[in-house]
Amino acid sequence: MTPAERELSARLQRGLRVARTVIVLAILLGLNLPNLVAGSAAYHPGWAGYAGWAVLVAVAAADAVLVARHRFWGVARWPAAVLVLGVAVAMTLALSPAELGGPPHVTLGVIGWFGVLLFARIGELVGFVGVHLTVMLGFLVAAGRTDQVTLVAFGITALGVTSFQLAVGIAGSAMNSVARQAAAAAAEEAESRTAEELAAVVHADRERRYSQVRAVALPLLERLAAGSADPADPGVQRAAAGAAARLRRMFAEEGDDRDPLAAELAALIDIAERRGVDVQYSQRGGRPEPPPPVAQDLLAAAGAALHAARSAARVTLAGVDGAIVVGVVTDGDPGPVAAAAPQVETATVVGDGQTWVEARWAPRGWVAR
Repeated sequence: MTPAERELSARLQRGLRVARTVIVLAILLGLNLPNLVAGSAAYHPGWAGYAGWAVLVAVAAADAVLVARHRFWGVARWPAAVLVLGVAVAMTLALSPAELGGPPHVTLGVIGWFGVLLFARIGELVGFVGVHLTVMLGFLVAAGRTDQVTLVAFGITALGVTSFQLAVGIAGSAMNSVARQAAAAAAEEAESRTAEELAAVVHADRERRYSQVRAVALPLLERLAAGSADPADPGVQRAAAGAAARLRRMFAEEGDDRDPLAAELAALIDIAERRGVDVQYSQRGGRPEPPPPVAQDLLAAAGAALHAARSAARVTLAGVDGAIVVGVVTDGDPGPVAAAAPQVETATVVGDGQTWVEARWAPRGWVAR
């Protein structure tokens, strides 16, 4: 049973338990007590009937306390059941044989209700009631009360009261089944709503990314189609490489848990490798997730350096003291590299036929883990 099913079942069962406790207390106080007072002379000693009745009231009161505290008998139901049956036997032994099955025999009709209080499973309830009725029938036989009238009266009383008790017990079991079905339906509805909300979020995210790609790729494609952009122009080539990297990132994205910055950087590296550039890549250190403008500047710096590479490049993505550092060493010259976001620092060093480009972003208040 799932947590939702257990919660709903507990709420429904508590209402039924309250009704059961009220029924038992009403029988003990409104029916048994007057009969006990009227027939107290049938008990020997006279206080035995009141003592047994007081124990039954105490058990019913304990059940009421458990219900009020949202608790159950648990394994304590077995000692409580033995106690209740013991009280029934003791009170029956103290009763005059002639009064067995009569109004002073107050335990005959109420003991089964304690089974309803203690046992939620129908099999346990039937066993408890069966043991009690069998013992009471044994007392009638031992007392010589086997005439037809007595046995028929006993059977009518036992059948009438027991059928009502079993009906209430079966209602509790049916309520558990209803609770499971209701909880399952609620869980299914919640899952459906979650799926719809997730689909809406995914759709909105895709639309956002599509609009970003269109903003980058469509103008370039229109310029190329119109002939206003020269494919041999290094600037056009860099713009095309960046747009291609973003397209590859969008189509190859594996999930929300993937590092977007590393994924787009991998796409840029793949484009360079397709041009025949030998790229060495390393990644280390914990990093925060940069906002989109910062990520675009970091990737733009790396993309410019990779696009300028002729035959070899070395790329590093690192987390250094809470900052994101993207470094590229190539055998080409990308020219000046600048970032649009003011919080992104770029540096370019040229020497010995190589160019080193670094882009760095350090967020405030981020602590490396």
